[in-house]
Amino acid sequence: MNSPEREIESQQEESYEESMQNAYILITNQLSFEQLFDYNGCKLPYHPKKKINDEVINELIDYFCTLEEYEKCSQLKKTKETKKYNKNFINL
Repeated sequence: MNSPEREIESQQEESYEESMQNAYILITNQLSFEQLFDYNGCKLPYHPKKKINDEVINELIDYFCTLEEYEKCSQLKKTKETKKYNKNFINL
């Protein structure tokens, strides 16, 4: 049986994974914040009003590289190069 601590850790991992996926969806303009919020509540790894900068994009690239999701890494790199993300998550 799973211990309560392991169950909590597993839930936290799932929540983190969902938040990183949501950040990717927003930054790559697949959905607006409002659409994503309506879809799944829009958990994010950062405060929604945090300005998106190279550091945020690099953290997402590193995360998706560890999962070997290279297409997402490539898309994030292209987005980073265009600087079209110079806003916060709510205002994308």
